[in-house]
Amino acid sequence: MSLSKEQKAFAISELETYNHVQLKCDGYDISLRIQRHKMKLVVGIYVNGTVKGIWSMEHEKHPEAKYLAPHYIKLYKPSQKQRIIKVWGKRRAYQEYPELDTKREYRLPYFANATKAINHLIKVSDSIELLTAELET
Repeated sequence: MSLSKEQKAFAISELETYNHVQLKCDGYDISLRIQRHKMKLVVGIYVNGTVKGIWSMEHEKHPEAKYLAPHYIKLYKPSQKQRIIKVWGKRRAYQEYPELDTKREYRLPYFANATKAINHLIKVSDSIELLTAELET
């Protein structure tokens, strides 16, 4: 079961106005809250009321980590990669540095905005249900 367009719009507006939304994704209780990170507002995500630091780096071992926001970092900066290719040549550079295009993935417990958070949860969840009640007006 997935969220309808109306439920998705309601969840986003609820999060932006009341700062809190409860969802049930694949049997986990997911809580989204607006919170401050450094000097900006972000959407924090909590799985069963908690976030564990181990989920960030070892996300393959923990199924709860799939709900956290994925981020990628390249092993070599583009300027370093260009310098290596310039020195070695393209063919030899990839022979000497086979991990030249490698990216590392890590997870963070917050999203930049509400739309990104809801879209990510819809994408990674097999079943998703909105627990925050819609008020009839």
